[in-house]
Order: sequence, then C-alpha cells, then structure tokens
Amino acid sequence: KPIIHYKKQMQQQLFATDPIEMPKPQPGLVIAKGSKQNLSKNQQAFNRITQKIERLHKDIESKQLEFDTALKMYGAQVHPLQQQIAGCERQLVTIFWDVYKSKKLSKADQRHLKDILENKAQELYNAAEGEPDEELKKILAELEGISVEKLMERQKEMLKAEMEEMLDDFDFDIDGMDMNDEKSMFEKYAQAEQQMREQQEQQEQHQQERFEQRKKKKRLTPKQEEAERLRKAVDEMKQKNISTIYRQLAKLFHPDLEQDEKRRAEKEILMKELTAAYEAKNLHMLLSLELKWIHKENDHLESLGDDKLNIYLQILKEQARDLEHEIINMFQQPRYGLLLQAFGFKVQRFPLEQVKGELRQLKKLDADFKKDIENFQSPHCIRYIKSLISQWKALQRGHKQSREDELMEAIFRQSIFKR
Repeated sequence: KPIIHYKKQMQQQLFATDPIEMPKPQPGLVIAKGSKQNLSKNQQAFNRITQKIERLHKDIESKQLEFDTALKMYGAQVHPLQQQIAGCERQLVTIFWDVYKSKKLSKADQRHLKDILENKAQELYNAAEGEPDEELKKILAELEGISVEKLMERQKEMLKAEMEEMLDDFDFDIDGMDMNDEKSMFEKYAQAEQQMREQQEQQEQHQQERFEQRKKKKRLTPKQEEAERLRKAVDEMKQKNISTIYRQLAKLFHPDLEQDEKRRAEKEILMKELTAAYEAKNLHMLLSLELKWIHKENDHLESLGDDKLNIYLQILKEQARDLEHEIINMFQQPRYGLLLQAFGFKVQRFPLEQVKGELRQLKKLDADFKKDIENFQSPHCIRYIKSLISQWKALQRGHKQSREDELMEAIFRQSIFKR
C-alpha cells in the first residue's frame, strides 16, 4: 500500500475542509407568453433546457452536501473508531507474542501462530501513524530473523519492481526516487493516470479527424449540410455571445464605479459570480444575470430570433451534458479521495449510506475485539488460541482451494482454445 501514509497525513486537513461554495444559478430563466399566444418550438426547447439546467444545479448542490456530510462523518466517527480497533489489534499481538514465547503450544501450532503474528504485526506496522512502534519492531525482527529496516527494504524492492512494471509503458524513470517519499510516489501514479487520459484524448481526437476526413470525401445530404452549418455557427457565435454578455455586465458590476459602500460590497460578490460564470462558459448564469440586472423582465428572451435561439440551445445543451457529467464524477474530486479509497466506486450513488453502514460494522467489530481481548486474557487463553489457529488453518485451506480452482479454470480454458 504505497500511498497509505501520505493519504493518512492528509486526513485531518481533508476532514476539516469546509464545503466548496459554488455560485448558485438565478431561477426562472424562461420565455413567457407575451404578445404571441403560442411559443415556437425553439422557445419551448429553450424553456425545457433551462429548467433542466436549474434542476441539475440543485442536484449537484444536494449531492455535494451529501458527500460533505459523509466525509465529515468519516472523519469524526469512522476514522477514530478505526484507530481504536487498531489499538485492540495491537493489544492482541502482544498477547499472542507472550503465548508464542512461552512455547506452550505444539510445534505445528507454534508455526501457525508465528504466521498469524507475522501477518498481523507487519500489517499494523505498515499502517501505523506517527512514530514507529519500537516493541512491534522487535517482534517483527525476531519473527522474520532480520531487522525491520531490512524487511522494509525488501518490501521497497518488491514495490519498486511492481511500479516499474506498471509504469514501463509510460516511460517513467523511478531510479533514484526515494521510496519513503510517498508523496512523490503518489504523484507518479497521478502522472501515469494523466498520461493515460491524454493518450485516450489523442485517440479520440484522431478518430474525430478521420471521421471528418471521411465525411469530406462523401457528398452530404441536405440534412447533414444543415447540421454542419449549425455546428459551425455555434462554434463561431458561442464565444462571441458569451463575451458580449460578459462585457456588458462587467461594466455594470464593476465595484470601483460604485460610491455606496453597501452597493460596492454587493457588486464585488456579483463580479465574482460573473467572472466564475464567464470562465466556465456558463451561458445559463450569464443570461440570468443579464435579465436580472439589465432587462429586468423575461420579455427580452421572447424577442430573440430563431438563429440566436438555435445557437443558445446548442450551448445550453452542452452545459447540461457537462453538469450531468459533473454529477456522475463528483465522487472523483480529490477532497473525496478517502471515501473513494475506502468504498470504491459504489460510494458514487449513496455516500452517506456507505459511511453509516461502515460505522455500524466497525462498532460491531470493536465490540467483538474487546470480547476477544477478555477471552485471550482469561485463564483459558490457550484454548482460545487453539481455536484461533483452527480458524486460521481453515482460512488458509480456503485460499489454497480458491487458487487451485482458478488454476484449473485457466488450464481448462487453455485446453478448449487449443482444440
């Protein structure tokens, strides 16, 4: 687990982070019936897409609140309970070590108890926060027959080999990199992921270029020609319309032009919202601000011609798709990395339920560990140790059988393909 320590160092900072404040869209961006009794198809489509965007903004706000609540619960309740359970496991290692040193078990049971100790002691040592546990280091050194430093060095070499194999396709050189610098290792993984995304984008762009080239060679139908004309019009007018609205509102909202202190403070907030909307190419927000502060009424929208409405519709549809994508990928934001690491992709749909479920399981596990400590500290300790060893052997047999089943399945598939 190469990045566990680095992530754990970031936990308190992440847990303490306040929710991200996002500019809220102005509601009610609709074309109302005016002098015309019936709205045109484009006007109706405009109303539908703006209402959809408003719903998506509300969904994003609601989902983000759910993720923030889940993250706070994880930091305030789940993480401390995990540390408490780790303390119980550490106490059990000491108890098992005393039994192992007493040599009250048969040779076979001694060997299995050693395996249990090696497994758990190394797991606790790797996951420990803060200064190394000196007693745990001594236990590990005696069990492994080498110093913990050499043991860690061996693990680093294995990790380095795995990383080299994984990063080989991306020409990343990790020679000379400090394997203790887990932040750098985390960044290497991030670079690999970024390069994979860039390669995918290049492939998609190449496919689009090939598609465009094939399309040029073919004679377009009138319908295709109209679609192509509309696409080019959108590309040409998109930036022009957004920039025009932004410049108009920037003159109106500029706080330096306001003498009244209260109005100046209001305009500073509006200017920030306007800048954020412009940088995000958020036409919905820009139109809302324009109507609120310039036209006051939605009558202005009714006067928009079909050509401009067509362009606005295309831009707003893109924005709606971006918002849908934002909802789907919200769980991949860096601030929610701990939730993704703990629960995987299933955290996407119900983050709060996942954290609550984990908390229930941890509370039960904590109670079980405390009961185990009582049993292993009782006069019947050896009997409980033998019962634990029996469970361990059954678990090992299950793993062995599972590996054998996988091997047999692979051999069977290979034989089928050879026929």
